[in-house]
Amino acid sequence: MDLEELVTSPLGFGLTTASIPQRAVCRIMTGVPLGSYAKDPNVIQMLGGPEAVAMLPNVAPAEIVFGAAVRCAKSTIVAAKALRNAFLGDCSGLAPSEIPRVPIVSVDLDKAKETFSKLEGALTTSPELSKMLLDVKADSVLIRSDSGWPVEIKMIAGSRAGNTLVSRWCLGAIFDEAPRMQGQSDGIINLPDARTAIIARMRKGAQIDMVGSLWAPSGLVYKLVTEHFGKPTADLVVLIATGPMLRPDLYTPEYCEDIKRKDDRTYECDVMARFADPESALLPSVDIAAAFRPDDAQQNPEPYHNYLAVMDPATRGNGWTLTLLTCTAPDRYSVALAVEWIGSRSEPLRPSTVLREMSELLTPFGVFDVWTDQHGYDFLTDIADLANTGLTFHLCERDDDTSSKMLLRLIEERRLSLPRNRTLQADLIAIKRRPRQGGGSIIVLPLTADGRHCDYAASLLLAMGRLPEAPSVPVVSTMTEDERIAVEFMEQRYGRTAADRLAGEFEAA
Repeated sequence: MDLEELVTSPLGFGLTTASIPQRAVCRIMTGVPLGSYAKDPNVIQMLGGPEAVAMLPNVAPAEIVFGAAVRCAKSTIVAAKALRNAFLGDCSGLAPSEIPRVPIVSVDLDKAKETFSKLEGALTTSPELSKMLLDVKADSVLIRSDSGWPVEIKMIAGSRAGNTLVSRWCLGAIFDEAPRMQGQSDGIINLPDARTAIIARMRKGAQIDMVGSLWAPSGLVYKLVTEHFGKPTADLVVLIATGPMLRPDLYTPEYCEDIKRKDDRTYECDVMARFADPESALLPSVDIAAAFRPDDAQQNPEPYHNYLAVMDPATRGNGWTLTLLTCTAPDRYSVALAVEWIGSRSEPLRPSTVLREMSELLTPFGVFDVWTDQHGYDFLTDIADLANTGLTFHLCERDDDTSSKMLLRLIEERRLSLPRNRTLQADLIAIKRRPRQGGGSIIVLPLTADGRHCDYAASLLLAMGRLPEAPSVPVVSTMTEDERIAVEFMEQRYGRTAADRLAGEFEAA
């Protein structure tokens, strides 16, 4: 059950024309040394560079993310992987009635069927593989494993994955088209929850494979790719492969150029294996990434800077966010502080506690005024007074059209600096824009898989309506010591107005 041989042999899945990168994928998935493949430029690029090749674990990784172009035998490779998982999986200690499973999960049954048909075809036509086949059904096959135990390989639609995934022991799990499994808001599978649930059902040595062509720059796969590509470990290996890398025979320069000419997004995702922004996205993900500073540390207070504090309050499920914005130079801005408090239905946030912590964060910046939307404005003002926070709240309504245009301009023109906060980044990427009848646009802040509502984006958009002024220029007095004493005497005797008039005369002189 060498995966490379299983995929390429005429007695296996018959991919006799497999390229070196396709063969390398098989080896990486199962912890087999790359050998001469390690010197192939495409293999090096697929792993993220020479350093990543050197860091490859000598064991099969617990999880694989394989993002690749379409029509590059991904389905064939993962179908063979499912069979290998089932054949070699650990069935020790199972009760006689327990039949472990290898699920093949996709966004719907139609997409899962593509991988399943490769598996079914190999098992029914190969004289060698057919020896292990026990039963074939419309959505599953039953095989006899190396230990003699029956194992089921079953295709599952993402919308029905919840109960099915946790009903059996698993000898592996394959999430096909995983990049498109964005979460509950899409009405399909919540990939983070499914992954979490299945980990407790995995037998020793079982692997999770997340495979597919890359899609929108959000969700679990996007997070894993951005954080772990080029950094393989025994826990996770991320592979990214373009069409020309995997199938140069199909993806000729002329073929690639033709796809790009017809549809740029298809070219980005399905040919070049890159994440691409949906048409409804407000902000380009590339520009968002460029706006982030090297770390997520808050900035220290700067003298003469003007600050604007904006919050988006919540107590249950949604995040209560605080964003502190400053103008670092004319027409250039920076988020100096981005903080979030998370409550739940069982343990909602206590507004008095949040407001006290907020006051402690803002006091070093000399900020005591906080802008907020209408949600909870009245009771928060009362609570802030009772909690003795020293904060004053101001009501601010968001103009979607004006705010979105300003945020887009600042991001695109690289005039907004952001702390490297993954949640903030995900919130900005998720903002959608929909045209409004009669002109203008409506901003949509989608509900994310973790129950949030793009809460950082809500507070940042609110700030766009009242950007802080540029740093104040310190005034250097030209008064002599005697003149300063005279001004102080004037203020004590006749008040501030008379003192300011006298000070003005001294400065003018």
